[in-house]
Amino acid sequence: MRTRREFLVQAAAAGSAFALGANAHLAAGASTAAPTPLRLLILGGTGNIGPYHVRAAVARGHHVSIFSRGRTAAELPAGVEHLVGNRNDDLKAIQGRDWDAVLDIATFGPGWVRTLGEALRGHVGHYTFISTVSVYDNPAANKITDETSRVYAYHGTADPYSVTTEGPDYGALKVLCEREAEKQFPARTLVARPGYIAGPGDTHAPLPYWLLRMQRGGEALAAGDPSTPVQFIDVRDLSEWMVRMIEERGIGTYNVVGPVPATDLTHVIDGARATAPVPPKVTWVPSSWLSAQKDRGVFGGLLFWELNKGALSGISNARALARGLTTRSVRVTLTDTLRWLQTQPPQTDILTGFRPKPDGGFEPVRLPWPAYLEREQALLSAWHAR
Repeated sequence: MRTRREFLVQAAAAGSAFALGANAHLAAGASTAAPTPLRLLILGGTGNIGPYHVRAAVARGHHVSIFSRGRTAAELPAGVEHLVGNRNDDLKAIQGRDWDAVLDIATFGPGWVRTLGEALRGHVGHYTFISTVSVYDNPAANKITDETSRVYAYHGTADPYSVTTEGPDYGALKVLCEREAEKQFPARTLVARPGYIAGPGDTHAPLPYWLLRMQRGGEALAAGDPSTPVQFIDVRDLSEWMVRMIEERGIGTYNVVGPVPATDLTHVIDGARATAPVPPKVTWVPSSWLSAQKDRGVFGGLLFWELNKGALSGISNARALARGLTTRSVRVTLTDTLRWLQTQPPQTDILTGFRPKPDGGFEPVRLPWPAYLEREQALLSAWHAR
């Protein structure tokens, strides 16, 4: 069973929800045409981070086909080919065709990688699998975590090749996907391991929390060490780098994390504070004090004060930087994310953390904004009166 830390690592690395709507044009694409247009098949192109990759590829002049169960995404560019099928048992729409490259975005078990390889054998020039930094086993124990660091071993009871959805063995199954990819597409496989994916469309991860909290003014509580390193990758930087790596037929494994230059919790919170019409006062309290309060199940690791302390802050991006990874500034990511949030229906509640479930694992904690702010102010009063 996963520990709370392992669950929170997965939540940050994979749980960012990207709800793309009418204002999805806020995602910048790489505008310069590629030297040679590619026939690119994208699996997972209609949901979450997929449309960003589709738009980045189209902006570079590639001929893009997406494969889904019939789901469409109105914000995708004109000319994108929609192929309908099912990863479980219906790959006919993509069989028998030649693809210069395949980008696999939303695969949770190695069985899908195997069946894809079998269906496309002899028809694929290059394969890219988007994995996750959640593959690393206890990264907090490392001074720095790079692509050679220890990864999870699978100890689940189910046949891993039968798994098709995200579950408790998320990281270990991604490791098996990576290994299966190299078996199916030897010497032609690129593996990207992003962490927390941020930017316009992110609805419930730490950056939207701080942005929305700062718009509400008053006195805000921040917990932990202000110098805690914070790592994330803007979804636009991820997608644009991925497309260029595919063009270069890049192979191997890369941690795709940012920002560059590195940042910390103070910088992120100060940046969010600067977006508010009336910037609130920020009061820092030790995480040890907060964890001793009755609200410890409400104020959780989601907001970086526990989650990012070692577990997701020491990931090396040196290899990706050497291959041209660049990132937007923290200010730009924050500003664009807030602009997108302001186009959406007002959020009546907020995801604040996770708490244990009776049957094991953890569940998200959501509170209506008034209730959350009331608890926050009670904690601040207790802190000031201690």
